[in-house]
Amino acid sequence: MSDPLAELNRLQERDLELDRIREDQAQVPQELQQARSQQKALEDRLDSLREELQEVRRAYHQADLELQDLKEKYARAKQAQMSASSAKEQMQYGEQMRQLEDRIEEIEGNDKKNIPGEILPLLERKEALEKEIEAVQAELEKARASREELEAANRRRVDSLEADYQAKKADRDKLAASIPAHIIKEYESIRKARRGTGLARVAKASGGYRCTACNVQLPTHVAQQIHLGQRIVRCPSCGRILWKGE
Repeated sequence: MSDPLAELNRLQERDLELDRIREDQAQVPQELQQARSQQKALEDRLDSLREELQEVRRAYHQADLELQDLKEKYARAKQAQMSASSAKEQMQYGEQMRQLEDRIEEIEGNDKKNIPGEILPLLERKEALEKEIEAVQAELEKARASREELEAANRRRVDSLEADYQAKKADRDKLAASIPAHIIKEYESIRKARRGTGLARVAKASGGYRCTACNVQLPTHVAQQIHLGQRIVRCPSCGRILWKGE
């Protein structure tokens, strides 16, 4: 008659193998991790550039609107000056035109005075951002294509592991069916609580025996019960089922 605990030990080996397969499935290959990070960095960069471009376009549009408004006011002031009936009125319109000219020059710039103005840097920045966005978009498309290839390869890897898992699990379940149900129930409860192992071998230690899972010296009466094999004995320290080995 086979030893139920020997069978349980073989079952645990299969369970641990199944655990390793699940761990392998959960692991993301480093190359794929890097591809995901690269794509995320490019997407963040693109979002940042688009936000800045929107702000620059808004500022450029506002400056352009103000410039057009100033020029229209200047033209009206000049026309009014020409129609003025007195020298005082002409001077007033002249002063208004001078103030408008100053502001127009601040926005538009003056090549002769080497004044760049407000609108030119905005225009240059807008054009530079548009070119950079185009370059980042192209780089992002390549990164997405590369990542998708890696994602597909990883899915194939995971699917292959899943097929292996299901085949091994069927073998494991067949073995479990040959072990008394109360032992399986107790083992699985301990294994869940201990995150992996529900059974531990007993090893000789100086003056007695120890549990190989927690390495605690076993009381003499516990060691005797294990070797008699009359019932399931659990480690008084870690709670695992103790097995004397084959």
